[in-house]
Amino acid sequence: VSRVASLTLVSCACGAVATAYASTKESHPYVKSVCDAAEKGVKTLTAAAVSGAQPILTKLEPQISTANEYACKGLDKLEEKLPILQQPPEKVV
Repeated sequence: VSRVASLTLVSCACGAVATAYASTKESHPYVKSVCDAAEKGVKTLTAAAVSGAQPILTKLEPQISTANEYACKGLDKLEEKLPILQQPPEKVV
């Protein structure tokens, strides 16, 4: 996941979405309260899921490592065939 997020085009798109989200929250107090409540809920659910899944993840570590290796090889091929993924949006446009 971090490797995909490090692609310039993906990173810029995520940054633009985060900026728009923050701007919208600050501009509209009612939207902000709904977003804050949603964020708190997601954080709580994520923490519960991580703590509950940890024993399973520990047992599956070898399989996860193998899947990650294959995913990275696939991403290498994708980057090779689509070098545009490493370009900033201004250059792509």
